[in-house]
Amino acid sequence: MIRKRNRPMALSALRPAPFVAGCLPGVAAVPALPRPHGRRQLQVVAAKKGGKKGSGQKKGPGSLMDPPKPAEPWLQTSVIMQNLLMIESHSRKTGRPMFAEEIEIHEVAKRLWDAPFAVLAHDIEEGQPNRFCYGNQKALNLFECTWDELVGTESAQSAEDDAQVQGDRQEALARAMDKGFIDDYTGWRKSFKGKRFKIGRTTLFNVEAPSGEVLGQAVTIREWEYEDGTKGGEGVDPAAAAAAAGAAPPSPEAIAAAEAAVAEQGALVRSLKEEQGLGNSSEEVQEAVARLLQLKGELQALQEAAAVAEAAAAAAAAAGESA
Repeated sequence: MIRKRNRPMALSALRPAPFVAGCLPGVAAVPALPRPHGRRQLQVVAAKKGGKKGSGQKKGPGSLMDPPKPAEPWLQTSVIMQNLLMIESHSRKTGRPMFAEEIEIHEVAKRLWDAPFAVLAHDIEEGQPNRFCYGNQKALNLFECTWDELVGTESAQSAEDDAQVQGDRQEALARAMDKGFIDDYTGWRKSFKGKRFKIGRTTLFNVEAPSGEVLGQAVTIREWEYEDGTKGGEGVDPAAAAAAAGAAPPSPEAIAAAEAAVAEQGALVRSLKEEQGLGNSSEEVQEAVARLLQLKGELQALQEAAAVAEAAAAAAAAAGESA
């Protein structure tokens, strides 16, 4: 459940979009907002002043006509409002909060982005395929992609192009559409790099406007298992899970390659900022930073797996000596 703040939110009216902001308990209805980065955006055009040279030119960064974008796409206003609507829809449809503890409204975007479970959402437009409009950090890691690669992609591509797999997925979406939510869905998915895994402990629910109109569907994935038996999800230590599944520890060469990739991407980010003079609002910088964070996450997972394997080997050696 979201705990509202004492002061109501003040928002400017914007044109309708696939997700229409909803009502929080005790808070007035929020106007519709544009789609997140990667879909159509609201454009504001300044009126020309008669006969004045230079009128109509693009305003500088930071002006009201061209406000800077946040460094992270999940901090865009439209995305934050979608987050609020998702969390409220989850509570309304399932009868329980998405998070066990209460969170302040201003904390929603950060908490959802850093959640220990994967969160994905796609929008619904008549005559158009469903396309992803949100994925938190855990979802991006699970599907091995960046925000820009995910948002705008047809959600059907998250599963293999197999008749049964796609059929099971469509049947689950239809059941959720009819009932409002389902909690019993499991199925195979694939990452953007082709890695297959089976999801479990999922909650698939409709994202609705206060009027009851279904604007999209979202899913929380709290458990998954790869083909090699490695498990992941809420409360699961990836390194320990890999060791328990008997997965081979990463080689020093693999770790070194991951470290080199992080260093190279870090140098690219610095070059974009220091040599090319681009700021955090630059899309090129945002994409480079997103890739850097992904590479750092991959490196950390390798290092943790290596540490677990080393500790296990040391424990086995000690047990052998004592015997």
